[in-house]
Amino acid sequence: MEARVVAFEEFAIETRHRLARIETRLDTFVTKADLHQELHSMTWKLLGGAMSVASALVGIVYWIARNIH
Repeated sequence: MEARVVAFEEFAIETRHRLARIETRLDTFVTKADLHQELHSMTWKLLGGAMSVASALVGIVYWIARNIH
């Protein structure tokens, strides 16, 4: 009976160490809120760049329409 108790205590210690390692790894993962915020900022950066290109193209077409006969 004593050997079984010792085995369970050793198992509990090993389990505690393994859980501590898992918790440490989980702290480095990205949360859903972090992912949402990053996707939101990337979307606006992409749209901002696309709007700049679209504005430049409209300006070029306007210039061509006014100056090329």
